[in-house]
Amino acid sequence: MCGICGTYGKDDLDLIRKMSDSMLHRGPDDSGTYSDKGVAFGHRRLSIIDLNTGHQPVHNEDGSVWVMLNGEIYNYRELRQELKGHEFYTSSDTEVIVHLYEDDPERFVDKLNGMFALAIWDSGRKRLTLARDPLGKKPLYYCQEGGVLYFGSEIKAILAAGVSKQVDEEMIDGYLGYQFCLGERTLFRGIKKLMAGNILRASEGNFEISRYWDIVSKPTTTTDTAAAEHLRGLLERSSKYRMIADVPIGAFLSGGIDSSAVVALTKPHVDYEYHTISVGFPTHSELEYAKIVSSHVGTTHHELIITPEMVAKNLEKIAWHYDEPVGDQAIVNNYFLSQEARKYVKVVVAGEAGDELFAGYPNYAQNLQFEETRHKMYGGIAKSLMGIYPQRGNIFRNLYEKEMSTFESDNIDDMMLRSIRELSDREIKWLRWKQPSNSESLAIMPHDIRYRLDRMLYIDCKNRLPEKYLMKADKATMANSIEERLPLMDKAIAEFAFTLPPALKLNPEGEKFVLRLAVKDLLPPEIVKRKKAGFATPVDDWMLHEVGEIALAELDSSEFLKAHFETKRLERMGKGLRLKDGKASRKIWTVYALGLWHRTFFGEEHK
Repeated sequence: MCGICGTYGKDDLDLIRKMSDSMLHRGPDDSGTYSDKGVAFGHRRLSIIDLNTGHQPVHNEDGSVWVMLNGEIYNYRELRQELKGHEFYTSSDTEVIVHLYEDDPERFVDKLNGMFALAIWDSGRKRLTLARDPLGKKPLYYCQEGGVLYFGSEIKAILAAGVSKQVDEEMIDGYLGYQFCLGERTLFRGIKKLMAGNILRASEGNFEISRYWDIVSKPTTTTDTAAAEHLRGLLERSSKYRMIADVPIGAFLSGGIDSSAVVALTKPHVDYEYHTISVGFPTHSELEYAKIVSSHVGTTHHELIITPEMVAKNLEKIAWHYDEPVGDQAIVNNYFLSQEARKYVKVVVAGEAGDELFAGYPNYAQNLQFEETRHKMYGGIAKSLMGIYPQRGNIFRNLYEKEMSTFESDNIDDMMLRSIRELSDREIKWLRWKQPSNSESLAIMPHDIRYRLDRMLYIDCKNRLPEKYLMKADKATMANSIEERLPLMDKAIAEFAFTLPPALKLNPEGEKFVLRLAVKDLLPPEIVKRKKAGFATPVDDWMLHEVGEIALAELDSSEFLKAHFETKRLERMGKGLRLKDGKASRKIWTVYALGLWHRTFFGEEHK
């Protein structure tokens, strides 16, 4: 787990060191640089595998190919055995990438099982290659300016290079709606995200991005038992992979089915004291469930209560680490959870991706129910009209069939996007005095996917999961120099999930049905049967304390917010907060986070 940065079109090592130093928290153990004519690399290392010889960048036998890796390649030992005729000078997972690239520079990434953002310089071809892992666990940003391509694990590394810094105002409405930017753009104009499963190649003025992996729906017929057994095998393999390290590993444990399953699956691979970490709040917590799992599996458990005072004291620090607005309040939870975990371990496993792969969020069932209701309504109307006007029956039947085909494709997609929004178009228009921009057009949407449920899961896996939840987890853990690994988010598990019929994921017995069935022997019944609760954040309570005063002060004094929002309506939101209106609290947080972000990165001071 590390931070990478670099330039293509410039080979200034002093500049690279500035970029690298801005990400010291991502890799405090070691640093490295490399330059060739027209290219330069910078690397920050958090030493996890091959503590002694894993210095990066890593090169091939004759020094013609160089690579930097942020992340882990879990199948590197198998790949190392397959790579015949190559000489290795390290025991690290990074070095296999160099030789895979030498053997197959176009498709080398297909063989990698892991979480990664990587950069390769091929001096013979004069080509730079950047790639991001299939599901987007590790971030990678880039920017083209003045004939130079800048890239880095964090936006702040690119800013440290001195690129022009401007707000992309077209992305503000999308942020307000989703709390993150859909698609490749960010709130910094010109700075983009390399999307999950994509590869970028640059050489002598040519620049292209292509998708090397995507979710493909391949529905199959299977039984509950067969599906659960197959999934169990995949989970055990993935969990074993993610326990490969030369340092101790711990776990984030909420007491939900995902994190509990991960702890139970990984515990057999631990021959040292296994630390699990949970957080709660003065107003509520799930700590009792985490204790049940810890006691059942046998871990050394730690708890932290996050208070409003802790939040108020760390808001500016968290905003700096996150690079973009902290619109999702749960990043605060992630930050303190990571801070607590760093006291005991350097690596943790966690349960992200279970909801997106196996239908854990309540909006999936709600959207399907809403669509079914509309389906019945239109069906009844069509039948009535055909009965009243039999001579025009074919016309009404054709209209009905057309409408139903729309419901089963575009409409369920639209409902899915609307159901994950924080602010609606109406609310954004009310705050911003203008019609919101069409941010939905930037979303990655499904194609050739039959089931309506799978269409919704695809939208989440390609948008909300990588660019909101995984980005949030990466920034929070790396801010505290800790690595997070996700056994549920394995490429093989994702591919298998999209072969399953919807009833094995979401059915009357509950969400994530096949996952619960696959691990039911590992956990207490009350955990297996427990419904999803979510990582609830008590922002309403925070806003009743110092956090609320800080947020209102930002709304009152930020010239940026005043230039982009209707001031009187912000004041009305403030009155709602003082009246203890919970809905106002979340709206204010979303706007406040935008103002705090602008002040953090653009230097605006409070009046």
